Amino acid sequence: MTPATYGFYANYGVNAGDSHYSGTSFDGSWVIRGNVDLVESLPTGWTPQSTPFSLDLVGNISGAISQTFGTIAGHTYNLSFYFSNNSYGSPQPAEANLTVGSLSDTIFHGGATPSVMDWTLYSGTFTALANSTTLTFTENDTTPCCNGGIALDSVSVTAIPEPATWAMMVLGFMGVGFMAYRRKNNNSFRLA
Repeated sequence: MTPATYGFYANYGVNAGDSHYSGTSFDGSWVIRGNVDLVESLPTGWTPQSTPFSLDLVGNISGAISQTFGTIAGHTYNLSFYFSNNSYGSPQPAEANLTVGSLSDTIFHGGATPSVMDWTLYSGTFTALANSTTLTFTENDTTPCCNGGIALDSVSVTAIPEPATWAMMVLGFMGVGFMAYRRKNNNSFRLA
């Protein structure tokens, strides 16, 4: 299905008749509950943190997005993203909940103005509880419609190397260094 488009943004969710999308700066397929907007740059100040799109968790009504991806149970991962509040018109402070693996948090933003988004970087770690993990952002907006949502951009999850992996890398580098040292010393004996 196609989203409802309005020039500078596309509306997804129950009011647009669509429940999945793949956005340029949101890798993979996100599942939508409620209603969200995928927003391009606005001349009035809404500028995505990374072009060309960012996401507003409030479309015609409050929304939520989630995505499930493969993980390794017990391993640690880093979640990072940029967030702001909707800067269009008369910006209102906003908050949303996020859950992923062992991490549950609430993000709040009230610094956007009609001319500046004031993106804030979020970075947190979580432990995967299973071999697939779901990341969910849920808007907490209590207003009935529009211009009060959390904006998201550049969502990323990366694995953090385990201590055993670091130890193996260090030992590997030491082994390569020792071999280079021995080879250098053997060559000098042959020349003398």
